Amino acid sequence: MTQGLLPGIRRSTATVTGMGFLMLLFVACSSGGNEPIVNDQAPLNDIFLFVISSDAAIGENRLPFALRRADGGKVDVASTAVTMTYEKRGSGAVITAPEPTFRKWPVGGGIFTTTVEYDSAGIWDFTANITLPDGTQDTADATTLVKEASATPAIGSAAPVITTKIGATPEELALITSDSTPISEMYAVSFDDALKTGDPVIISFSTPAWCTSETCGPQLDMVDQVRQNHIGEAAFIHVELFDNPDVMRESGDPLLGVETPAVGPWNLPSEPWTFVIDGNGLIAAKFEAFTTSDELEEALVQVLTGG
Repeated sequence: MTQGLLPGIRRSTATVTGMGFLMLLFVACSSGGNEPIVNDQAPLNDIFLFVISSDAAIGENRLPFALRRADGGKVDVASTAVTMTYEKRGSGAVITAPEPTFRKWPVGGGIFTTTVEYDSAGIWDFTANITLPDGTQDTADATTLVKEASATPAIGSAAPVITTKIGATPEELALITSDSTPISEMYAVSFDDALKTGDPVIISFSTPAWCTSETCGPQLDMVDQVRQNHIGEAAFIHVELFDNPDVMRESGDPLLGVETPAVGPWNLPSEPWTFVIDGNGLIAAKFEAFTTSDELEEALVQVLTGG
């Protein structure tokens, strides 16, 4: 994980209820939030809800969440068996989110995603109502902070125009990315030039070598799966968080990392982040933490078809 290495990658303000070691897994390489509430005395069959949300703001938001037992075991239920409700603390107005979709991770397990709509800033409470395979009911709770405006570019806003590094040879790519097996097509065009073509762009910010989670490191593999489905239809760009991955690699010291200038305008509170940009240069979708190729594919197809 890269927490604390870059001044621009700040600690998020999300709060989750659960056990600390599980939080590290579910948020992938996100910088985390306020320290999660730890209940070391919880029965091992208790269910915990993890809301992955470090940049929630007024309006519609994608909401990834995970359900796990206190011993780390998964809660094996279908999407139809989970209902997410949420409310602003003290309002008394409970809202039911759309039925979630389960997103299977390539390394095992997965998360659910749904959408939520916040009408005001403040503390919002979540309850997952779960029907277990034996028919019994259970609930799990979590909390997050909703801001007036997101730190990252808002959906519908213009993407920050940045110049990103390009290269093709192994020597050039070694100076651009920490990825040990870089996908050269993701460094073939600078982001600002890609915008000029009028084609959609998927841009992903991460540091593969220094993001140690099993679900954070493979993010570029997910992006590449989508790229292979849409060759010639969109540009796919990876931005390494560090400007000097070669120095870090040779020294083995991540503390020598210097933030790449391209990251700053995006105000990332965590990493990885992936954005889908439409042909007009507007943010069409954004994804915090590890995101499956299926979800990225859905967002890009919606842009390509004008949906």
